[in-house]
Amino acid sequence: MRLLTRELNEAEQLLEELESWSEEEIEELPRFYSEKAKELRETVRESGE
Repeated sequence: MRLLTRELNEAEQLLEELESWSEEEIEELPRFYSEKAKELRETVRESGE
């Protein structure tokens, strides 16, 4: 249970950090990471509506 809680906390922190990145910062990432960052950002926006 602790491992799950720790992993969820880490995931939330990463999502918060991702939301703070500018489009330019995301574009500077290698292609795979840039695409995944955009997908995650869109998923977060859709779930927040």
